Amino acid sequence: MFLCADLDAFFVSVEQALNPYLIGKPVIVGGSPKERGVVASASYEARKFGINSGMPTAQAYRLCPGAVFLRGNFGYYRWYSRRFYEIMSSFSPDIIMASIDEAYVNIKGTRRLFGPPLVLAQKMKTDVQIKLNIPVSIGIARTKVFSKIACDQSKPNGLLIIPPEKEIKFLAPFKVSVMPGIGPKHIYILKNLNINTIDQLLKTPDWVLNTALGSYAKIIKFFIYGGDFNSYDRMKSISRETTLPEDTISKELIYGLFLYLIERGCTTLREKRLRAKTLTVKIRFSDFKTISKRIRMPSNNAQQTIFEYGARILENLLQEKKRVRLIGIALSGFQYDGLQPSMFRVKEERLNQLNYALDRVRDKFGFNSLYPASTHSLKKRHCYSSYGSDARMVGRHSYTAKKDEKLLTNNDTGCDAL
Repeated sequence: MFLCADLDAFFVSVEQALNPYLIGKPVIVGGSPKERGVVASASYEARKFGINSGMPTAQAYRLCPGAVFLRGNFGYYRWYSRRFYEIMSSFSPDIIMASIDEAYVNIKGTRRLFGPPLVLAQKMKTDVQIKLNIPVSIGIARTKVFSKIACDQSKPNGLLIIPPEKEIKFLAPFKVSVMPGIGPKHIYILKNLNINTIDQLLKTPDWVLNTALGSYAKIIKFFIYGGDFNSYDRMKSISRETTLPEDTISKELIYGLFLYLIERGCTTLREKRLRAKTLTVKIRFSDFKTISKRIRMPSNNAQQTIFEYGARILENLLQEKKRVRLIGIALSGFQYDGLQPSMFRVKEERLNQLNYALDRVRDKFGFNSLYPASTHSLKKRHCYSSYGSDARMVGRHSYTAKKDEKLLTNNDTGCDAL
């Protein structure tokens, strides 16, 4: 049995725990509506106005001018995430952190210590409420896939268990969008085929689904009939992007931000013991023209190496000679980093030792306790805390199961304070 625990409206909930005055009010974390930025998290009171994560803060202000807008503090969110992990660890040693505010807990063999799954889950909810003072939704099921679906359906602050023998019956009336990885394009295709619910999908011939969805049709059926995803296989990409406070043509600033984004992404790769084979670079200009290009590279997780490959693409994209509004990167094509040190890869091993040492220092003292000289321009232009600057940074992990606000840094969700 697996338990999926998800902290509701995490960033907002942390702000409300720190400042009870915000409880019951429409609260938006993501910055001032007078500046460029996006909604990282919105309280359920704000969501009633149609506000959701990823929406520009200026648009959110138009929908709800009476909302409380907060810049947010990633240092606090990180602290709460660690305490959340500690609480989960007190119930089981087998935990997968899917993002900064979501965890999968293997509760097999815990009955003697904590009782039946529902009793354990209630104890867990009580612990989170007492120790963190924030709400958590919990789903319990035979697989991580179904526990995630149960968790989503229990929001906010709910608890739901799906018995194995009732999985199909439970899913049947729901829209196809509840399944992991089904995005807007899939929904559009299925809607044109008059397939709106899981029940309709199950009654559709396989050849129709295979024609419409390709290989993903088999994956959906695999999940529905009890298949599960692995902890790192389900993560398809790690991406970071930032919208600059002002459009710029400064190559010093652009390349500094570019390296910063790559460093953030590579730090996450190393945390998850992964290596990437593909880098995608994204640029949006002041006229909103957006270009992205990708490059294949040797599998690695060193920002120094990945920056060398990315700089070639970035230089080519900047031939447009326009002011830059947004910069983004995405790392994909993952492999598990299980390689042993080798005397034949001296340069690579030195980089690995350096980067893991950097990670240890940054984990203890904050990400920007150490930074490359080439990103010093960011320190001069933006206001840094120990966890980052105030440039509007959106970081996310692309999971086949992610559809709601998972901002990290993080699904992860993600919002990373640069």
